[in-house]
Amino acid sequence: MKSPQEILESYFGYSHFRLKQLEIIESVVGGDDTFALLPTGGGKSICYQVPALMKEGLALVITPLVSLMIDQVDALKERGVNAIAIHSGLSYRQVEVALDNCAFGDVKLLFCAPERLSSPVFQERLDQFKVNLIAIDEAHCVSEWGHDFRPSYLAIKDLRDKLPGIPMLALTATATKKVEGEIINLLGLTEPQIHKSSFNRENLSLTVRQVEDKDEKLVEILKKVEGSTIIYVRSRKKTRELSQWLVLKHGISSTYYHAGLKSESRLERQKMWKNDGKRVMVATNAFGMGIDKAEVRLVIHYDVPPSLEAYYQEAGRAGRDGKLAYAVLLFHKKDEKLLMERFETAHPEISFLRQVYQSMANYYQLATGSGKDKRFDFDLVEFSNRYNLKPLQAYHGLKRLEEEELLGLSEAIHMPSMLKVNLPHHELYAFQIANEIFDELIKGILRLYGGQVLNDFIRIDEIKIAKFLNLPTEEVEDKLNRLHKLKVFAYYKQTDKPKITILTERKNANEILTNARRLNSLKKADYDRVSGVLQYLKKEDTCRMKQILGYFDEEGEKCGKCDVCIDEKHSSIDYTEQIKALLAEGSKNFQEIKESFAWHNEQDLKEAIKRLIDAGAIGKEEGKFMLK
Repeated sequence: MKSPQEILESYFGYSHFRLKQLEIIESVVGGDDTFALLPTGGGKSICYQVPALMKEGLALVITPLVSLMIDQVDALKERGVNAIAIHSGLSYRQVEVALDNCAFGDVKLLFCAPERLSSPVFQERLDQFKVNLIAIDEAHCVSEWGHDFRPSYLAIKDLRDKLPGIPMLALTATATKKVEGEIINLLGLTEPQIHKSSFNRENLSLTVRQVEDKDEKLVEILKKVEGSTIIYVRSRKKTRELSQWLVLKHGISSTYYHAGLKSESRLERQKMWKNDGKRVMVATNAFGMGIDKAEVRLVIHYDVPPSLEAYYQEAGRAGRDGKLAYAVLLFHKKDEKLLMERFETAHPEISFLRQVYQSMANYYQLATGSGKDKRFDFDLVEFSNRYNLKPLQAYHGLKRLEEEELLGLSEAIHMPSMLKVNLPHHELYAFQIANEIFDELIKGILRLYGGQVLNDFIRIDEIKIAKFLNLPTEEVEDKLNRLHKLKVFAYYKQTDKPKITILTERKNANEILTNARRLNSLKKADYDRVSGVLQYLKKEDTCRMKQILGYFDEEGEKCGKCDVCIDEKHSSIDYTEQIKALLAEGSKNFQEIKESFAWHNEQDLKEAIKRLIDAGAIGKEEGKFMLK
């Protein structure tokens, strides 16, 4: 068996482990259940990838983030590691083939969405897997008090009956002591080794700026703080709009990222930003996992995040090189109202959830008792318009139904065209002889993609096939569809559309969601998180880092770097002499003066200017201040 260090160097190209990684790996390889709390940037994925490659068999990695799951599988395959992902974006046939490969192939890591664990197709094959590790990423999802609770995580504990003696690794970047205890209990960890890193980041300056114009403040900050930057926003549309505005209006090098982009595009943009081809990345929260760029100097939250867990996880992507870095949260007075509106929208009444469920059943014409494992394309706007629903409310309704494991909602994630030959080689050859119209296409695909297409689903490019055969793309797609109907091929054309998978037989709408207590408990936990964010925004008398550490049940000293600490230092400073020295260089307006005092308290500057005017030391003409 290779050592952890050898695996780290040969597969991942790193010369040393980060803090706590090696201890966690040794605990897992030694067969112990393990709980690991590593703040963002701690390299959680290495903690299960290295053990998976050290031991025989495969690691079962349970994670709820489909787009990031796909990214990680792609990254592992680039490193020569055979990894597979099972999620609601795949057809039943694709899932079957993937699981067969896990049972009989050389797959090292199987990434699985939690709701898939209880499906019959998974359960039937589980006994055939040689599992060496069960890793639960985002483990806080098992707790009702975690910031992203998912009932499907509760089924993970049942794996213990099927896989006795297999070590379990629970990983999270955000967990209070209360959530930590629930994770250990609800996952059934047995005398777990516990590894925790401090949340304190001594080189990170946390700042909240309440502003009237976020765009103006955003550009001001980007001009003051140089270096690689991430700007987080809440919508995919805003990523594109804000990035283009920075480029066209201000000449700031920028690109954007969200889960709806094609996989190739996401990887290309991430690589470009990582290699300093673009200074700014404007992104949704989909931009996060796998980012190992150490020299990020600035993270700006343009929109207020839904929880301090989410905020600190994203803010912590700044300054991983240990040098001073800044995390700035922009706050407008209307954001409090928006935050509360988002909270209410995310927790609709049971009657509304039943209405959405009934509408969904009608939309796909599902009779009572039917529909299990059916998979459909889904258009949220069309669905909402047809049943007179507001799209955002309908979306949150569907997400709640997903939590109840009634359906699976795969959001707009680009899925490339996939193809597999269903027939054995000799039967395929016989089919070609009997059906000359398809012979050229089948030969071309085998030449382009080799024999792997006989055993597994592979990504194909219809345009590339058409060029190779000198045929119109439409003809290639038509023949692929016909071969799919003949069951010679299993062909799934690329799509960016969301998918809905029906997980249980269609029920009577009045029979679902009978546990109001649990839904109320979730709402209470979410309200506490929203309240925590609002308190953080408004509390200007306590060090920001102390507030964050306190939220995670950790003691801490004043950081001396956040806006609260800096304002405290500057409150005793008289700026009059500094302003006079600045104006000795020439007259300046207030904006120019303010820019010369980066991060200083604006009100203190205004009061100092007023004292200078009252004393007759400076004057003002045409909006500019000058020495008298």
